[in-house]
Amino acid sequence: MKRALLTLAMVLWASVSVLADQTTELVQRTLKDQGFYYGDITGQKNADTTAAIRRYQIRNGLQITGEMDAETLRSLGIGSSAAKAPPPTSATPDTSYLRAPEAAQATPPPSQRPEGTYQGPGPHGLQPETSGAFDETPYEIAPPDLQRHVIVGVQTLLTGRGLYRSAVDGLYGAGTAFAVRAFQSRVGIPPTGRLDMETLAALGLLPGQHAPGISVPPRRFQPYRAPLPGQVVPY
Repeated sequence: MKRALLTLAMVLWASVSVLADQTTELVQRTLKDQGFYYGDITGQKNADTTAAIRRYQIRNGLQITGEMDAETLRSLGIGSSAAKAPPPTSATPDTSYLRAPEAAQATPPPSQRPEGTYQGPGPHGLQPETSGAFDETPYEIAPPDLQRHVIVGVQTLLTGRGLYRSAVDGLYGAGTAFAVRAFQSRVGIPPTGRLDMETLAALGLLPGQHAPGISVPPRRFQPYRAPLPGQVVPY
C-alpha cells in the first residue's frame, strides 16, 4: 500500500515538473520575442528568467514579483491550455503590415478619376469628398469645418438657381461638381467642376467678399406664346 502511494506521488510530481518546465519554456520564449529575456530557452527558471519577468512586470504595470504568477501569465497570454503545448511558429514572417490597405489600392490615381470627383485622401486630414475642390485657393489649407461650410454655401446658392437638386450636406461629390460646371458654363467660366478663384468670386464666397462678383439670375421658364401677326421670330 505504501509502495503504491509512493509511486502515485512520484508520477504526480513528474507530471507537475513537466508542466512547470513547459510553462517556463513558453514564458522564456514569449519574453525573448518581446525583448525582455536574453538567455537561452531551457525550460528551467533561472536568474535570467526572473530578471526578464521583473522587467516585463515593470513595463506593464504588474505587481513586481519575478514569479510566473497568474496575473503575469494572463498578461503574457499564457493559460493552462497554452502551457501544455507551445504555439506553432511559422518560418515565414508576417509582412501583412507592409501591404497598403485594400481601400487605398482600389483608389485610382487622379489622372484616371472622372473630372469633378475627388475620392482620394486629401491633405491636412480633409474629407475625401472635399479633397482637390479648393486647389490653389485660400481654402486649400483651411480647416475641414470651414471647407464644409463653404461647400454648404455653394450648394445653397446653386440650389436657389435651380442647378443643384441634391442634399445640402457640405460634401463635394459628383452632384455638386456637376452643378458647379453648369454654373461655370452659364457665367462664362471654364467648366472645370472645381471651386477655383474665379468661381468662388462669381458666387461671392471668397474671404472678405460680401456680394457675388457676377450677377446671375435664376433660371425661369416662360410659358409659350404664339407670335403676333407680322412678328419676326428669331431662331
